[in-house]
Amino acid sequence: MNSHAFELMWGGVALLGGGLLATDVRGVAERFQAMSYARRSWPGSVMTCRVIGGVFALVGAGVLIAAGI
Repeated sequence: MNSHAFELMWGGVALLGGGLLATDVRGVAERFQAMSYARRSWPGSVMTCRVIGGVFALVGAGVLIAAGI
């Protein structure tokens, strides 16, 4: 896989996944946070999950813009 295809794939995943977490579509952030009990290093609150999702969405959008989309 070349670097351009990787940038497009990573940017799309970060934008969509981060956007789902940030906007909490169908309780995605709550479910992600509920899994934190099984993995203690994950965020402890829903708001933290949503903020992290927003950061990922912004980074993904930046990568896609830089890649020429």
